[in-house]
Amino acid sequence: MNKVMDVEAIVKDITEALEETSTPERIALSKYYFPTQMRVIGSTNPDAKLVLKSLKTNYRHFSPDEWIELAVGLVNSEIFECQGIAYDLIGKDKKLWPVITMKDILRLKRNLDNWASVDGFGIYVSGIQWRLGTIEDSWIEELLQSDDHWERRLAVVSTVALNLKSRGGTGDAPRTLWVCERVIDDRHDLVVKALSWALRELSKREPMLVAGFMEAYQSRLANRVIREVSHKLEFGTKN
Repeated sequence: MNKVMDVEAIVKDITEALEETSTPERIALSKYYFPTQMRVIGSTNPDAKLVLKSLKTNYRHFSPDEWIELAVGLVNSEIFECQGIAYDLIGKDKKLWPVITMKDILRLKRNLDNWASVDGFGIYVSGIQWRLGTIEDSWIEELLQSDDHWERRLAVVSTVALNLKSRGGTGDAPRTLWVCERVIDDRHDLVVKALSWALRELSKREPMLVAGFMEAYQSRLANRVIREVSHKLEFGTKN
């Protein structure tokens, strides 16, 4: 059996395992909170994590390249939960990070039509790879200039991984604030929420810089950003 057929067989097994945990209530809930053109099986996050744990145990002999190919296969299935497992797999295995190429990133960047998928890709794939240098600033710039609000949200969410310790981030105020400055006048709700998140995450490392940013652009920032980031700076929580 060739490699492509192996990937397809494993994806089929994963899909069947997820289907065993599906419930009509979860399908309805998923479609309400993150509507998508992808197929939604209706598995919970804990169920998906158990499937991923079993996957990593059963195929622990896989090379990094094989894991990446499997992740691409999961994304290509056009199943919401499989896409989530793919991004989780990539983002939590540091051995894969140095192996991923820009070509891989573009193959993984599919069906980003809901906030859960965008955030998963931004935190687990694009943000980490931007920090490592696989993704260049010019690519983030292209996202920021897009007419698609999902692309702009992705650019902003990618900054979170620059500062998030669990994703290997050590702090990158210059690039974070560069992106944030580019979207301060963007009033799409999903971009506004992402901007608040990006600033709140940076504030854990650079509170004075974030406070200065807030003061400089207060007249242009959305009320949500002012409220949530100010509360984070003062009390350490979003609300």
